[in-house]
Amino acid sequence: MAGAFRTPSFRGWHAVVLHRSHSDRDNLCRQMERLGLTVECVWPELKPEHANANVLVFDGDMGHEAQFPWKADIQPMPMIALLGTEAPGRVEWAIRRGAGAHLNKPIGSSGVYGALVVAQRSFDERLAYEERISVLEHRLSRRPQVVEAILALMEQKNCDARTAYRDLRELAMAGRLSIEDAADELNARMGGARGNRREA
Repeated sequence: MAGAFRTPSFRGWHAVVLHRSHSDRDNLCRQMERLGLTVECVWPELKPEHANANVLVFDGDMGHEAQFPWKADIQPMPMIALLGTEAPGRVEWAIRRGAGAHLNKPIGSSGVYGALVVAQRSFDERLAYEERISVLEHRLSRRPQVVEAILALMEQKNCDARTAYRDLRELAMAGRLSIEDAADELNARMGGARGNRREA
């Protein structure tokens, strides 16, 4: 069962708005300030220090790559695109640039809170996904050590691979370790034992 939704508060957040001087920008800033955010408006480009903002709102209609000091595959904060067009190229660019939510132009007197909630949730989910990928890649990089441990157990116990893997899992569970950490410990012990046998 999913946990209860907690109403987010954005009070104290620092927002950067990348948009030319316009009534849309003014309406957006007023909404954000009512929600307790401090707002910094910039145009025509961001500076590297803007990566420290809590949220970025950018113009999806007139935006371009040169406005961003970081690469498109980097998303340092939740982002919201302002869109007055549904042209596929503009929408695709905004998404590629990291927009987790959008607001339709013209900007009125409401809508910003919902966009902030969606952008934050999208950003948090992306971070969690990237963390899972990183963990899986790290575990995959340690597969050779697991194979080495299984082969060592097969040799030591004269058993098949399935039995050796089961024994390795039991060692991991007993020590409250991951399979990979258990394999490293076993390889260290078995390597030392093999070295002692060679010296003898």
